[in-house]
Amino acid sequence: MPELDIRRKYTYGKKKKKKKKENFAVSLASDLLPWPGDELSDAVRKIVFIVSLAALVISAVVITNFYLGDNDGPNPQEHAMIIHMSNEKVTLNIPGISGDGMDNSDNQVEVIEKYVEYYEKNNDFVGFLSIDPYINYPVVQSEGDNTYYLKRNFDKVPTENGTIFADWEGIFTPTERPHNIILYGHNLLTKNGFQPLANYRKSFEFLKANPTIKFDTLYETGTYKIVSVFLTNTKESHGEVFNYWSKNSIYFTSQGEFYDFVTEILDRSYYHTGVDIEYGDEFITLSTCDFSALSDLRLVIVARRVREFEDPRVDTDLFVDNRGVDENNLLKRKMFEAFYNIQNAGRGWGGRNWDTSLVKGLDEYLAGN
Repeated sequence: MPELDIRRKYTYGKKKKKKKKENFAVSLASDLLPWPGDELSDAVRKIVFIVSLAALVISAVVITNFYLGDNDGPNPQEHAMIIHMSNEKVTLNIPGISGDGMDNSDNQVEVIEKYVEYYEKNNDFVGFLSIDPYINYPVVQSEGDNTYYLKRNFDKVPTENGTIFADWEGIFTPTERPHNIILYGHNLLTKNGFQPLANYRKSFEFLKANPTIKFDTLYETGTYKIVSVFLTNTKESHGEVFNYWSKNSIYFTSQGEFYDFVTEILDRSYYHTGVDIEYGDEFITLSTCDFSALSDLRLVIVARRVREFEDPRVDTDLFVDNRGVDENNLLKRKMFEAFYNIQNAGRGWGGRNWDTSLVKGLDEYLAGN
């Protein structure tokens, strides 16, 4: 009835007083924070909310600081010119190393002149890595420790950005280097460090435009042709782990270890580059974190050292894109169990599909095993 509507506005003919409007800040605080008069359940809910929000903020700060860094991370442009300078050599005293690579406390050895400044600034300097213009960095190595430079820059100053470093088990002297040089670096959102390596996984054209890696030790120059780009797990819970970082992958003690390493990296590769390989060849392996699918994955680039008198150029017309699936919806490259389940509905690898004759002696090895 109409009169009932009128009574909602008036009481005995008098207009109701409007409730005083609360201060917005007070209202917001009472909605979010424990407040006098709250039921116990409301107070608990608000406390849980505050704790969760604090954890989220702290996590965001930590992640941002790590991947965006504090602006003191490696900058490839700072070192870009060094790679194009002369490779003239000079004599330098390096304690503990003699000209023939033997241990000696006071010997003069020949080193590449343009790298002397790096060595004098930090005696942990072992070489210089370049995929110009994306990556141009001095490389260090900590004795007996693969964690020291994870959170220190080239000057040994603490920073979440770290710097590029070589696996400690590799030995660098005037006459010796690892069979497989393994270098580690952070994948930084600033696009510094090893972040540009993600372009190899994402773009076939990037690989074709950048098919070689240059790594000079303090003592000699070196160019490497890329043979594999792959993604792998580090957690056993995700499937069988390929320990590409093990000592047996740094120094091959037999043909079997060599061929096992080669077949693993080629089976897993996103691309086939057609670069031939033979027992006795040397490699360089670049390793960084990957965030494309699961946690604790590694993106790995492997390249074969250009042999003496070999043409350093690469025929990119031979490159084959090995991403995706075959006609049976099986992956063209070898991955791991968790990846098959999450990315390919449980369907696995379709099997080896690259030309094994490119690896000299491999067919004979496989036939006997």
